[in-house]
Amino acid sequence: MAEQYYKIESLGRQLGIGIAGSRYVSLSAIAKSNGPNAPYCIPSELICCELGRFIGLPIPPVAMVSEPGGGVGPVFASLDFNLAGNTLPPVDVAKCLQLLPSLSTGLLLFDIWMANCDRHPANFSVDFLSTPPQMSVFDHSHALFGYTASGGQSRLQQLRDRLGISWKTNNPVDSGKHRHCLLDSLNLDDHFAHWHDRIKLTPDFFVQDRCEAALAFGATQLEVDAAVDFILHRRDRMMSIIKESRAEFTGIKTWRLFP
Repeated sequence: MAEQYYKIESLGRQLGIGIAGSRYVSLSAIAKSNGPNAPYCIPSELICCELGRFIGLPIPPVAMVSEPGGGVGPVFASLDFNLAGNTLPPVDVAKCLQLLPSLSTGLLLFDIWMANCDRHPANFSVDFLSTPPQMSVFDHSHALFGYTASGGQSRLQQLRDRLGISWKTNNPVDSGKHRHCLLDSLNLDDHFAHWHDRIKLTPDFFVQDRCEAALAFGATQLEVDAAVDFILHRRDRMMSIIKESRAEFTGIKTWRLFP
């Protein structure tokens, strides 16, 4: 996977006299906060982005940011990968699967892990002009805890052993009536084991730490505890959940993992 580049707003003065020529730089970032339509935006983004980056998905680096003096913030921010600043076109899903089969599979399995049914062609990006094509993944504000105020714990409990991304026949709680855009298009399970191994190796302490960080930004202790249980349980049962729901992968006619 090629290294991603992020947008510079301005270059500042040099910092000290170090031989590396360090200098201040202002970077462009995209910020968001909790709101009526996304009451768990920050908790879900903080947890999902860090776990996704841990397993190697091309998710921009993220941080909580605040304006000096408390004017704005704290808000969630992710670095801006859109160097041209143009409106990102919807992803050609078929072309994405053809040219980036492993990353596409990794994104699908990660969204199953996080119960993120709200993956559509406009909330991830693929630059097909790059060599190789460059994928960027963003927007997890409706994953994990969902979008109903005070409904996070209930959603996690109800989706604990369900695929969670397949609205048509396995209606996930708080799905927004969405079905994952890759679910019906993926036609091979060749890369499942690779991404399953990465998910399986995610340490307990890392999951615990990332979920605990959400306490300060809109999640309750009960919701955080439910998220830890949910993520660890699905990490360990990922293949079983997929096997039990394999009829939902309508594009896969022959399974290598489950003969």
